[in-house]
Amino acid sequence: MNSEELFAMAQKSFGNEYPAAMMIKGIRAPLSFESRFSRSYSHHSDGQKTTHTLSRFMDGSASITVNQLQREWPNWTEHLQIDFCQSCYWLDFQDDFPEMLRYIMRHGGPRQWSAIALQVAHKLPQQEAFDFLVQALRKMDVGRSSNIIQAIAETKHLSAETVLRKHLGLILENPALWDDSTFLNWVASAATICIHLLIKVGALPSDFTEQAHELSRHVCARNRDSWNHRLSKYYPEITLQN
Repeated sequence: MNSEELFAMAQKSFGNEYPAAMMIKGIRAPLSFESRFSRSYSHHSDGQKTTHTLSRFMDGSASITVNQLQREWPNWTEHLQIDFCQSCYWLDFQDDFPEMLRYIMRHGGPRQWSAIALQVAHKLPQQEAFDFLVQALRKMDVGRSSNIIQAIAETKHLSAETVLRKHLGLILENPALWDDSTFLNWVASAATICIHLLIKVGALPSDFTEQAHELSRHVCARNRDSWNHRLSKYYPEITLQN
């Protein structure tokens, strides 16, 4: 599909004003920011600002090859690198997309790896993806590891459960685990997500009953909400604290 056809599809989805504005669930959101690889649209509803970010690879207004990426990446700011990593999932139809992922895993850092983790799990051969993600996990702050551990689970590698169990142990040892937060305690969130992933890859919920009970009573309300969303069905005997 060429860029004109992609753009026509985007206009059909988001309205004739696109890209100057987009329609989302009947609400008009004007363009608030545009970068090389993405566009952001914002609107206010009930006193709250909502932002939607779209990849420009989706509508064909941006393009890149692996040779361009390898040539330009070292000169990009971190912000532009992250912008690319968060937008590049629309390139999965390109034959050279797997090689782009390999390049970023070799030359990026934790924030870049986190942004492309699921693409790595889905587009690279299982063992290669697993090895890249485990190496990345060793260099991640536990509070920012959620995307990586989700991608490790997505590989369905036979050793995924072992890696996730070890990582959960590291999270539970982190002194920031029980801190309050005005938004979300990311360490506690990673613990909740890790337990959820372990159950999804085949571990028994009873293996984590004690930890799940403690996380259900976390001081941060958003963490309790996260626990309820991800784990309550596995632990119906636990009454969630308001």
